[in-house]
Amino acid sequence: MASVCNDPNGRKRIQFVNPDGDRKTIRLGKISKADANTIKYRVEGLLNAKIMGTMDRELAFWVAELDSSLRAKLERVELLEPIVAPEPEPSITLDAFLTDFILRNAPGKKPATKIVWEQVMKLLREYMPANIALNAVTTGHAKQFAKQLKERGLASTTIHKRIGFARQFFEDAVDWELIERNPFAKVKTQGTSVKANVEVSRDTISEVLAHCDTTWGTIVALSRFGGLRTPSETLSLKWGDVDWESDRMRVPECKVEHHEGRGVREVPIFPELRPYLEAAFDAACKGGSYPSPDSYVVDKQAYRDAAMRPGGWANANLRTQFLKILKLAKVEPWKRLFHSMRASRQTELEREFPTHVVCAWLGNSVAVAKRSYLLVTDDDFNKAAQKAAQLDPEVAQNAAQQVPAKSTQGATKNPPNTEETDVFSMFGGSSEMEDNGLEPMTSCMPCRRSPN
Repeated sequence: MASVCNDPNGRKRIQFVNPDGDRKTIRLGKISKADANTIKYRVEGLLNAKIMGTMDRELAFWVAELDSSLRAKLERVELLEPIVAPEPEPSITLDAFLTDFILRNAPGKKPATKIVWEQVMKLLREYMPANIALNAVTTGHAKQFAKQLKERGLASTTIHKRIGFARQFFEDAVDWELIERNPFAKVKTQGTSVKANVEVSRDTISEVLAHCDTTWGTIVALSRFGGLRTPSETLSLKWGDVDWESDRMRVPECKVEHHEGRGVREVPIFPELRPYLEAAFDAACKGGSYPSPDSYVVDKQAYRDAAMRPGGWANANLRTQFLKILKLAKVEPWKRLFHSMRASRQTELEREFPTHVVCAWLGNSVAVAKRSYLLVTDDDFNKAAQKAAQLDPEVAQNAAQQVPAKSTQGATKNPPNTEETDVFSMFGGSSEMEDNGLEPMTSCMPCRRSPN
């Protein structure tokens, strides 16, 4: 039996004798008599359960809903067993998680993707505290990591991409319920709105091509006039992919072949590209025989050996040799050598064909084209100035008359291009054409066909 005892100031306590004959006291504090009697009733039930070894359903529910304060008092008088918290599982370290991430996700990924992952993981291991547990990484750590990348002198675009990869790693940990939240979720970085690619003009590329041998003339032409990704697509193109009769190429899309519905796209054999393909074909005709359909258009196996990894394409280091050619041609290197040539080609084609058609030929999306490939060129500014004069000659004449004479000394005005001149200038030629047409005479065969 238990009893309720009143203490000064309305406080109450319960006293009882346990099965061992020891008197115990539970101090309840200032509560009502009714609540004290309810607890007394439950204490008697717990005493009975301790003697009998079983607890009825109603009492069990009451115990389950106890607040921590009252439960602690019942545990102290040995009416309830203390709840033993399970031993926390040892947290995986950040280093171990990153290693596991690679093992789980690397299969099937392109070598370039794995290289970037490993670069970011190396930075995380370098800047995060040594042996830090995965669940111990905080938003503060993540923000400090971004700050350290900035102090390292990396470009804002590079920082933006690397923080994005770090966020991807930790989001994977959230998916596996290794952590509750992503510490990089609140880390804000800013990519640049300025396109990284630049215009490579026809005049510039003509100077470069004049100093290229057949192999490099083909590489440059496929990149600048065909819009192929270099090195992967340029070095993967085979003669069996070239359909002379249909003026098309079936270009292997190594970069996106793992995407559903991708892997090969058709690209026109543009008039500017055709002479360089023909020159490469003639060079491949050894002993009067046509090249095998399985032989490569760019006959440089060393480049493929340098670029091919067990999982696919990586950097072939074409840049080193190309820079030597630019130096020989006395042409200043431009940013993103091969990307910029591809972007320049897409920009040209956009002026003549619908966007969705050009994107199908180049193998990218409209969004990617607008974000990274479509450029504002010098020709755009020149045409804008010429168009204004053509639309309203009187306004242009009046404006010219208002310019002070001293500002026109030594200046000359080029007449606006005619439509015919514009069309032929796009293809690097003139409006005068010989009887031979656009296609050069060939030495290997009277009419090229795709090798069977």
